[in-house]
Amino acid sequence: MSYSFITPKLKPIFSLFSKLWMAFIAFSIAIMVVFDLFIIYGISSHKNQREIQIKTREEYNQKIETNNRQIEYIRHQKAAAETVYASNAVLKDSMQNLFDLVPDQITLSRIIMEKNSLIIYGQTPSKDIFNFLLASPLHSIFHTSNTVFYLNEDGWYRFVSTNKILESDGFNE
Repeated sequence: MSYSFITPKLKPIFSLFSKLWMAFIAFSIAIMVVFDLFIIYGISSHKNQREIQIKTREEYNQKIETNNRQIEYIRHQKAAAETVYASNAVLKDSMQNLFDLVPDQITLSRIIMEKNSLIIYGQTPSKDIFNFLLASPLHSIFHTSNTVFYLNEDGWYRFVSTNKILESDGFNE
């Protein structure tokens, strides 16, 4: 016996509303998982970039230190070169002054200039010409001055004048 006019239908376990909510929850969870994976990928990418930047920064710091050392070395060389240049300028002026001191009657054959001494080789017509025209200026410049004369066959005197300074002022080798 049946009391119903329609045939019974199977009732679903979940209603349409429940299925809609479950689909929405599953979709939300899927979006959160994808977002979480995206964040994890972004973090790992930033860590890798950070490590690369740290290595690059260390390399640049080493290059900066190397360049700074090279700059200091070059500055030191420049200062030394300027000192030598100044000394050479003084030496050039001294040599020019020395050649200006030598009168026309005296002929120089060789000059040896060291840090604290000056040795002059040459010829003069007489000892007096040398003593009056060249020896007196040399005595005023150098602390000690000795001259040895040798008589040539032609009547002129060959001389070796050794002049020394006790302290050198600013000459570099």
